[in-house]
Amino acid sequence: MDEAIKKTISALMRDKGLSRLGDAFVNFAYSSAKTRVRGIPFGEKVPDRVLSMALEIAKVPVPSRLSHGERGDIAEALLAHVWMGKRLSLDEAVDILATSMSKGEYESRALERELSAKAFSDLIKLAVEIIERGDPNA
Repeated sequence: MDEAIKKTISALMRDKGLSRLGDAFVNFAYSSAKTRVRGIPFGEKVPDRVLSMALEIAKVPVPSRLSHGERGDIAEALLAHVWMGKRLSLDEAVDILATSMSKGEYESRALERELSAKAFSDLIKLAVEIIERGDPNA
């Protein structure tokens, strides 16, 4: 990861408003993707532990001393940041999540968390790529 993403993450860690917006974005995108994959409506809250795992899978450099909640805030702010910059649409986010989520079965809560973390890692990797490319709005 280059310096641009480290600098962006440092700034995002201080922006609580962006992480709150990201929380709504993440939950809606996830609920929409799960609804698409399962064929019935869902309204889900994505646990911070899932987002923390997603950052780890995506190899995003975050300080190790942070709690799952703080890491979840970073993931939420990161996704809101690229969405607000018009470099990632809600539809794209739902498509990426649904594609990843459709590759597995939801036999248990633990497996669902793992599948969800992998799906969000794909989305986070895209957000990081957008920032690293230096897109003007990201």
